[in-house]
Amino acid sequence: MIDRTHTGHRCHTRFLVRTVKGDLPRGSHGTVVYELENLGRVLILVHWDTGMSVPVFPDEIEIEPEHLGPAAAPIGE
Repeated sequence: MIDRTHTGHRCHTRFLVRTVKGDLPRGSHGTVVYELENLGRVLILVHWDTGMSVPVFPDEIEIEPEHLGPAAAPIGE
């Protein structure tokens, strides 16, 4: 099921992430498109500032602080 709760939120990679479209160095920035659950795992599709859109796992990214409100749940929960 697709979850658009975090759509439009900015995020960045916590460490180097290797993807099928290329590497995302630590600190790469992007915008969350949607989250989905697949085979019991949560994946987050992000449109990266480099121009590519690839899914990542919740522990590979961090939502930037200006988008976290007091009632916001951490991504993946």
